[in-house]
Amino acid sequence: MKKLILFIFAATLVTTSFAQFNQGGFIVGGSSNLSGSFTTNKTKTGSNTTTNSKSSSFSISPQVSYFVIDNLSVGAGLEISTSTYKADGSSDKSTTTGLGLTPLVRYYFDNFYVQGAVRVGSSKTKNTYGSITTESTAVLGGWSLLGGYSYFLSDAISLEPQLGYSSRSQKAKGSDTKGVNSGIIIGIGIYAYLNR
Repeated sequence: MKKLILFIFAATLVTTSFAQFNQGGFIVGGSSNLSGSFTTNKTKTGSNTTTNSKSSSFSISPQVSYFVIDNLSVGAGLEISTSTYKADGSSDKSTTTGLGLTPLVRYYFDNFYVQGAVRVGSSKTKNTYGSITTESTAVLGGWSLLGGYSYFLSDAISLEPQLGYSSRSQKAKGSDTKGVNSGIIIGIGIYAYLNR
């Protein structure tokens, strides 16, 4: 068992020692770059179960960056999202679509890196209550700072666990109220390193 652990450790060191982040290369991929959820809200009273609402959401966040100098890449990501909420047994429905741009910068220390990004964009929400339909738009903002590690599965493909902090905001146009969600982020990404 000790020999196996020593072998895995040595193989990891050899794999990571060949990782180079040279000027002129590209990174394509993303962390948590494809996600979706489908939920149903139910209430149970005794033996009776009532479905209250159903919701779904989908998002994709690809990104690309370029090494302007050794170990330093700059780039951007694109956030595309949609979510739907529908009350059961009625025509009440809410649908939100969002589009955001996330300029980013990443610096490597061997296979470890630090990445900072900002978020700008907008969303549109359409609410239907009976025969009344309303639409509203919102401005999206925010920032994130995270650290990660590039574990190369091959010469070009890397699996990257990440840990950091983010703050995301949304402010409806024409309103003074801004909603802010912030907290710790834990993720894993897969990236392709081109022209290494």
